[in-house]
Amino acid sequence: MYLYRYRKRPNFGDELNDYLWPRFIRAPLEPQPGSEDVLVGIGTLLNERLPDRGTLHILGTGYGYGAPPTADAMRRAKVHFVRGPLTAKTLGLDPSLAISDPGILLNRTEDLNRTKDIDCAFMPHHGLCHDRMKALCENAGVHFIHPEAPCESVIDQIGRSHKLICSAMHGAIAAEALRVPWLPVITSPEIVPEKWQDWAATLEIELRFRKLPTIWEQPRPSLHGRLVAKIKETTFTRKLAQMSQLKRFQLVPDGTIEDRVSRIEARVREFDQS
Repeated sequence: MYLYRYRKRPNFGDELNDYLWPRFIRAPLEPQPGSEDVLVGIGTLLNERLPDRGTLHILGTGYGYGAPPTADAMRRAKVHFVRGPLTAKTLGLDPSLAISDPGILLNRTEDLNRTKDIDCAFMPHHGLCHDRMKALCENAGVHFIHPEAPCESVIDQIGRSHKLICSAMHGAIAAEALRVPWLPVITSPEIVPEKWQDWAATLEIELRFRKLPTIWEQPRPSLHGRLVAKIKETTFTRKLAQMSQLKRFQLVPDGTIEDRVSRIEARVREFDQS
């Protein structure tokens, strides 16, 4: 079976496909097209770029980039469940198919009782992560989690944290699965709040994003550019340090996660046995 996912650069959310699905699905999963069956799993993949041949098995995927899938793709699709109600509405699907993001299956595969030796961590969106941002986090006394690090490392660091600040949506999803309180932030124009809202609605989460200045990898070389960069760096460090001390980190009740994970497991079992 062809495992269709974003592969242009490493990213925790996309890498979860290779990490999680072999733990729940017996069929061998191939990274290259060729199989008649296509698994469309974790990610924002429901758009006009879906594979143009084969049966598309939709397991928890979301819509959010580009145009909706073509009529031909939807005729070839078997929708087992999707990421959230915004995806279901956009594609005209039964609302009952909006269960949640499969990333919460980490609740079943991981040790939820890791030793907590990180007070507060920050995980940025993969489109904006670099050494400058890591240094600013360290200046704020906050542990930096690189979203392009190996999956096992990211999971371990989140699990060892008392709390997580994140602009990476799958950082928040993993935090919920691992029972780590989290706080969502926007750090760049690349972040799409609708994707978050699609997932959050399945857990009855009311999102309240905080904002941090956008920190580019290289400031503009002009004097004005360097001055602006310095002001933004100072603001980023101060705000991040303040956020790390807030009492408003969020986490849904254990029963909510248990219900959604169980429902996803049931759909995956049905798919695996078909």
